[in-house]
Amino acid sequence: MESNLIRKIKSVGGIEKTLSCTNDKIQIEEGFLSIERMFNSCLPQSYKDFYTKVGSFSFLEPVCIKCIDAESFMLKDNKVSVGNFYCISGNDELSTNKVLLTFQEQLPIGVLPIFEGELGDLICISLRRDDFESIYYFNHESAPGRDLFLITKGFENFIMGLEIYNDENDDLVKKMKVDYSPELIELLKKSGYGPKE
Repeated sequence: MESNLIRKIKSVGGIEKTLSCTNDKIQIEEGFLSIERMFNSCLPQSYKDFYTKVGSFSFLEPVCIKCIDAESFMLKDNKVSVGNFYCISGNDELSTNKVLLTFQEQLPIGVLPIFEGELGDLICISLRRDDFESIYYFNHESAPGRDLFLITKGFENFIMGLEIYNDENDDLVKKMKVDYSPELIELLKKSGYGPKE
C-alpha cells in the first residue's frame, strides 16, 4: 500500500533516484547508525521510514515549500527551493557525509542536512532535544546564530508541504503581448527578421 508521503512526492512531478547511492538495506541501516553515533541522537523514525522506502533522489520539477519563518532572501510568500534528497551513505557530492564535511565550520550543532536548498544553502532536520525533528532552512550567507529559519515541525509535515514551484513572472512573460509600431515592423522586414508577407 502506497503511503501519503510517496503519493505526495509523485504529486509534485515525481523523482529520479540517485544512481550513486546504494539501495542495500544493510548499508542504509549502517548509514543511519553512523549518523546517530555522530550526533549522539536517534534519527526521527518518519525520516528513516521514508528514506528506506524512497532512497536518495532528485525532483523532476522545481519544488519549493513555504516557511514558518520569513526572511528577505526567500521567494514570494516565504517559500524556499527544495533540491536533492541526500544519500545517507557514501562520500559523493550528494551524501550527508560530504555535506557535513563541507559545512562543518558553518553548520549549527545538532542539525543534519537532508536536502539541498538554493546554491550553498541546506535544508536540515534537528536532532536536538528541544526542537527534535523540526525542519530548518540553513542560509549560508546569514550571520552565525541567525542562519536557521524554521520551515515546519516534523518531517512528515515537511514532505506534505512540498509544492511545484511556479514562477509567476514566467507566466506574465508568456501572457505578455507586444504591439510593434509600423515603423519597427518595416525595419525588421528589411533586415530579414520581421514578419513575412
